[in-house]
Amino acid sequence: MKPVGMLVDILRTFIFLKIYKRIDRAQSTTAYTDLQGLFFAARDGWGEADIAEIGSYKGKSTAALALGSKLAKRGKVYSIDPHTGGTREVFLGNIRTIGAEDIVVCLTATSEEAARTFDRKLRLLFIDGVHNYEYVKKDFLSWKGLLIEGGIVAFHDFNWPGVSKVIDEYVRNSREFAIEGTAGCTLFASKKPRRNNELFEKISLFNLMKARLRPWRKDAACRVL
Repeated sequence: MKPVGMLVDILRTFIFLKIYKRIDRAQSTTAYTDLQGLFFAARDGWGEADIAEIGSYKGKSTAALALGSKLAKRGKVYSIDPHTGGTREVFLGNIRTIGAEDIVVCLTATSEEAARTFDRKLRLLFIDGVHNYEYVKKDFLSWKGLLIEGGIVAFHDFNWPGVSKVIDEYVRNSREFAIEGTAGCTLFASKKPRRNNELFEKISLFNLMKARLRPWRKDAACRVL
């Protein structure tokens, strides 16, 4: 896709997510920059497989993943969360509101519990569970083997110490993974060989456009890698 086409798609997607106000009913700390990156990855990411999200809370990031996958008529989105705070019914209600109950599968379990029996191949893995080092490490090591070659792993809040440590130890300079870039507070990496050049060119262009149009607004909580 040429840069002009990418720019048009970026603007169209940004407007789509903004006017799709039903997403806003889901309480979350995930910003629209991150949501747009997840939407692109779910819609345009390479490969024929499903998506898994570890940690869904009330479903805002799930909504972005589901809308991207559904618009492209692609695979299921498996949402893994124990919902110990009583958020399961709220989550399910939010998924019904956006009309994605046909492709979102809610697995009410911890990441470790779900990984014991989960056997679907994944083209995208979004890790946004407990951010302590041991939990992030367990999430990554338990699920990375299900990623297809060229698949994507995304870490939310990559600047948090526990998340950052896992990225440093298992992703950065890895023979298995290559860091592609960030969107807001979400870091994306590809399982080698890399097959998502155009996707990450689009996300990079989106970041550049956002920085040029809103130079006064920085993702202060997210350090540049």
